[in-house]
Amino acid sequence: MTRPKMFAIWLAVALGGSTTVAFLFADGWAGQHARALTIAHMLPVLLATLFVQGPLLKQPVLAPLGLKLSLNRWFLVAWLSPVLVLAFGLLAAWLLFGVDPVLDVATYVEHKRAIVPAEHLEEFERILRESPPPRPLWFWLIVQGLPAGITINLLVSLATEVGFRGFLFREVQGGFWQRSLVIGLVEAMWLAPAVAFGLHFPTNPQLGLGAITLFCVVLSPVLVVIRVRSESTIAVAAMRGTMLALTVAATDFTFGAEDWQRPFYGVAGAVGLAFLLGVFVVHDRFFAKRSLMFPAQA
Repeated sequence: MTRPKMFAIWLAVALGGSTTVAFLFADGWAGQHARALTIAHMLPVLLATLFVQGPLLKQPVLAPLGLKLSLNRWFLVAWLSPVLVLAFGLLAAWLLFGVDPVLDVATYVEHKRAIVPAEHLEEFERILRESPPPRPLWFWLIVQGLPAGITINLLVSLATEVGFRGFLFREVQGGFWQRSLVIGLVEAMWLAPAVAFGLHFPTNPQLGLGAITLFCVVLSPVLVVIRVRSESTIAVAAMRGTMLALTVAATDFTFGAEDWQRPFYGVAGAVGLAFLLGVFVVHDRFFAKRSLMFPAQA
C-alpha cells in the first residue's frame, strides 16, 4: 500500500461519500433538516478513516488517531477559545461591515419580534411574558452553549476530526504550515458541495464558498496547534463542538448581517480565528518550550 494510493482511497470515500450526500439532499441544506443532514455529511469522513486505518492498514485506531482524553490546560484552551473567537468576530463584523452587535435584551426581543409572522405574534408575546430572556443576555447565551461543546457536539465533531486532525494530521508530510494548509484545503473541498447548496450560507452560497475556504484555511493551523499541544483529537473536537454550539448565539448577536459576514463561518469569524492564531504564534515563538511554527529558531 503506497501513500498516494492510500490517500486516493481515503479521498474517494470521504469526499466522494459526502459529495453524494450533498447532491442527494440538495434541497434540504438551507431548511429545517440541515442539522440532520450535517451529521449524515460527516459520516463518510469517519467511515473513510476507519476503513483505511483498520482493514487497509491493519493498524490500531485509538492511539494513532489521537483518540485519548488528555485533561490538560490545552483542553481548557480548546473549550474556551471559541468565546474569544466570537468576541473578536463580533468586533470584526462591526468594524468591517457596520453590524452593531445585539447584546441587550430589549434589542434582542425587538429583532425577534420583527421576524415573527403576524398570526403567531400573540403567542410570541405570551411566551415573552411567561419566560422573558435572561439578563445579561450575552452571558446566558454563551453559558448555555459551552456545556454542549464538550458533550453531544463533541461526539458529532469527533466524526470528522478523526479524519482531518487524526488521519490527515499523521499522514500529510511537511512542516507545520504546509501540513495545516493541506488539511485546511481538504476540509474546504469536503464542505464546498454542501455550502453550494446552502449549508451555513442559505442566502449567499456563492460568497459562502469563498468565506468557507478562508475559514478552513485559517482554522486549520489553530486546530493543529490544539492537536499537538493537547496530544488529543478529542480536545480538537471540543473546540469544534463549542463553535458549533455557539453558532446560534453568533447569529443572534449579529442580527441583520449577511450570512457570509458573520461569525463563525463567515469573514468575521475568520478574522476572529486569525486573532486567536496570532495569540498562538506569540506563544509558540516566545513562550513555548518546543516551537511548532518556527523550529529553526527554537
